[in-house]
Amino acid sequence: MIVAAVAVSMCGCECGDRNCGESEDDAPSYTLRVLTFEDGDYRGSAANAGTYWSDFITGEYGQGNGHYAWCDEGNTELSFTPSPTALFPGYGGHALSNFVGSDLSQGDYTHDLQAYNVEGGANFSQNFCVHFGYVDDSGLGMMSELVGFEFADGVARTIDHMYVTNTTYVFNLLTNGDGWQVPNGASESGWYKIVAYGYDAAGNATGEAEFKLWSEGRVGVQQWTRWDLASLGDVVRVEFNLVGSDDLYTEYGLGVAGYFAYDDVAVRF
Repeated sequence: MIVAAVAVSMCGCECGDRNCGESEDDAPSYTLRVLTFEDGDYRGSAANAGTYWSDFITGEYGQGNGHYAWCDEGNTELSFTPSPTALFPGYGGHALSNFVGSDLSQGDYTHDLQAYNVEGGANFSQNFCVHFGYVDDSGLGMMSELVGFEFADGVARTIDHMYVTNTTYVFNLLTNGDGWQVPNGASESGWYKIVAYGYDAAGNATGEAEFKLWSEGRVGVQQWTRWDLASLGDVVRVEFNLVGSDDLYTEYGLGVAGYFAYDDVAVRF
């Protein structure tokens, strides 16, 4: 399991070699603090710190994923708070989970907090988090705004990377379809991706980053995979959207459920 802080060498990378070719002036040193969602790594002041993250895990059905707030207090300071202005409060959010599976017969909304084909969280941990939420241009979706997380203390920082993978629900829809909006799954040329948007304290965009959960040739991510996010720059908030190829949209908008699982979010301090 990843520790909550990782030292980075003076060259600015993680190679540990002071003679790697990068000068100290070009790449100042920093420390990575990692949001692992593991109880033992919690640094906050809550009375139930010993089970802080696990206390949020109640079942595989997330019921919209936006029913509670959480904060990685004393560590990365990343936090999630359900939106008070969402079109349907409670829909769209970040829910804690430790449910995994590889049986696609469980790839439905009642198992929407299940990560696909992994043994637990990233880097041999137990807990992780599941994002739900997207916005398309159909005008028929259940969300009016994007979901994300932010730094609770309002300080802008660079998010170095995070680990992401598919949920069983999404993997099943893209593989087998649902007989309705995506009848037979994704086509040979179909794709499905996460798009991250960074914002500063004034709400100005700082950058974008993308990660494909499903690629052309019907190839889907089936393991925890590192997603570099440093290109977003120094951010106070990051929002996520799910976007697909044209064959994944219908008259009702995006036909694939807007989920992905994530873990081990590393922040530069």
